[in-house]
Amino acid sequence: MLDTLRFLIVFEAFGLAGIPLAARAFGRLPGGGIGFARILGWLVLAWLIWILGSLGVPNAMPLVVGCVLLLLAVGYLAHRRQPAETEPDPFRKRLFISCEILFIVSFLVATFVNAYGADVIPPTEKPMDMMLVNSTLASTDLPPHDPWLSGTTLNYYYLGHHMVAVVIRLTGIEPSGGYNLALAAIFALVATTTFAAAATLAEVGRRQGLAIRRPLLAGALGVILLALMASWHGGWDALHPGGKWSAYDYFAPSRVIPNAINEWPFFSWTVGDLHAHYIAVPITLLAVGFIVQAGTGGPPRLRSLGGVWETFAAALSIGWLYGVNSWSWPVMAGLLVLTVVIWVTSPDASANRIRALLWAAGVIVLGIVLVLPFILDFDPNAKGFGFSKASQREPFGLFARHHLEIEGVLLWLLLAPLLAALLRLRHRLRVVIWGGAGLAIALPLLARDQLAGAAVTLALVAGALAAGAARRRTTAERVLWALAAGGLGCLFLSEVVVVRDEFFQTQYERMNTIFKMGYQAWLLLAVFGAVALAGARQWAPRLPRLLWTSIAGVLIAISMTYVVVGTAGRKHGFHDGPRIDGREWLRKAAPGDVPVIDWIREKVPGDTVILEGAGDDYSVFGNSRISTFTGRQTIIGWQGHELQWSHDVYSIVTPGRLRRDDVLLMYTSTKPPQVKRLLDAYDIKYVVYGPLEQTTYGGIGSMDNFMTPVYTAGTTTIYKVI
Repeated sequence: MLDTLRFLIVFEAFGLAGIPLAARAFGRLPGGGIGFARILGWLVLAWLIWILGSLGVPNAMPLVVGCVLLLLAVGYLAHRRQPAETEPDPFRKRLFISCEILFIVSFLVATFVNAYGADVIPPTEKPMDMMLVNSTLASTDLPPHDPWLSGTTLNYYYLGHHMVAVVIRLTGIEPSGGYNLALAAIFALVATTTFAAAATLAEVGRRQGLAIRRPLLAGALGVILLALMASWHGGWDALHPGGKWSAYDYFAPSRVIPNAINEWPFFSWTVGDLHAHYIAVPITLLAVGFIVQAGTGGPPRLRSLGGVWETFAAALSIGWLYGVNSWSWPVMAGLLVLTVVIWVTSPDASANRIRALLWAAGVIVLGIVLVLPFILDFDPNAKGFGFSKASQREPFGLFARHHLEIEGVLLWLLLAPLLAALLRLRHRLRVVIWGGAGLAIALPLLARDQLAGAAVTLALVAGALAAGAARRRTTAERVLWALAAGGLGCLFLSEVVVVRDEFFQTQYERMNTIFKMGYQAWLLLAVFGAVALAGARQWAPRLPRLLWTSIAGVLIAISMTYVVVGTAGRKHGFHDGPRIDGREWLRKAAPGDVPVIDWIREKVPGDTVILEGAGDDYSVFGNSRISTFTGRQTIIGWQGHELQWSHDVYSIVTPGRLRRDDVLLMYTSTKPPQVKRLLDAYDIKYVVYGPLEQTTYGGIGSMDNFMTPVYTAGTTTIYKVI
């Protein structure tokens, strides 16, 4: 309970420190960006710690405390320089109260749910995420070392896990408990940033004359569509659990398209992996906030301090995404350019349109500069792009069916606004005739190469762009359609393009592209759908509107059944808990391991190399548990993951031999010189010998000649190499 309270207090502090920063960064939006204050304060603090650590300042508590004081000082100065309000903004007050209540309630509910099944254990990838968090806690230098491959640095998108580590360091919470609390906090941030993005865009639209009576309703709908609702397939499947809810297969609905992943945000949270793509969601929505501001009001004036700060904060929110979840970066960068292009073509745009385009380019370049240390150190395993093969794509019937099963509810919310927008075009009959004729000719020709689905999606993108570019559109409408075009564009690209990653030229080569681009599409279409549904009067007369909204309500209700049934299935009936400590499974399997882990954290320097047993990825026996829960380096952890991260898993002593074979030799060899050579080569300072090593290797071989026991708990002993 006290740990939960400490976590909540820290995030409330982020929110208070971020209010003046958000007010300056979002000064041209209704509400002054107050709904984004918490994520902005956390982001700025994490960046300050990371950039100073990357420049050589030791990554430790003094650096964190110094950056906290700096953040508070900057926030205070921003507050002092904030212009006095000429008149109160009632929307700002309502938005602040709503976001505060939403964050606290969401955090507490998510914490309670996370407290059941809190163990950080395979077969999920929780241990990987735990290792990434602990690595940034243990590493004195940045970039962090790789605990699963001694002598190397992390070659992964770790900046989101660094943000989590900052909070754990500030609160002093045991990291596996911090893992579960961070997962709850991110869920709450997803809810509040979604609420803020949708409500703010709706309020801009209301002030510009759109038929939106309750902007906060758009925010609430956004929370449902983005943070809570499942795919249509997931909701329909949950309606027919086929037995007890506790035995429901919550995982199956995330695999709709063959050889691909079809997650959505609530599924990511339900699984419980603190994955990069989920940590990135509130930061992505922060970037959407800046995109909305630029698209509705144009670029800021750089001659003012507020304009400079807005440019910096926008660049940081977009650039930081590259180091958190690289797939989010091109989508947000492209969407910024698209909204600025749409703005400069609107009647409301100022005469200096070249300056606006240069500003958008400058934001993207500055964002790259702000994360340059990460970019210079990082070697992505994806080596460019390629075009998907016809044999990998689906015929149009399957394509349509599968995407309706995944994004069907969001596409339904797009239908009425798109039809209404097309009917308002000046030459709508010409558009319908020529567009229909073009599709009638193109689809049979493209069907041979399985491109009919891509063609229809591209036509929808064109329709959204045409709707946004039409005359007499307000800037809020233009931005709304830019979000729709961006979401549909992600679906189009996932159909024709593949990333050349480790799965390229296998049956799974489209897996990550469909997964990550579909995920971005969900975020953008959910915000669009929330605002469109809140402004339903804008799109259709009374009776068609009633039919459209009624069907939407039924579809949403069905999709949300997964929230109850899927959660019950993931938590196995809520029998295991409540607690936040993620090491209970290890405490049962090897009682001495947990005290040894705590002793290592307290006594052993963060960059030390420790020898422990090696085994397969996802091992339920706890392979790599010491490096995972301490962040200290071991010889080899999850070998398959290290290969995915472009690391060499071969011996540094004997070419062609795997590191795990070196581990086997050190524990079993009866030749002291051979063992001594390996201990020295890997610079091993400590050796762990617990139940896992006893079962796997049987003994400690000749290592007994070179080490002495320093701590024992139960049947687990840690030795220091002499």
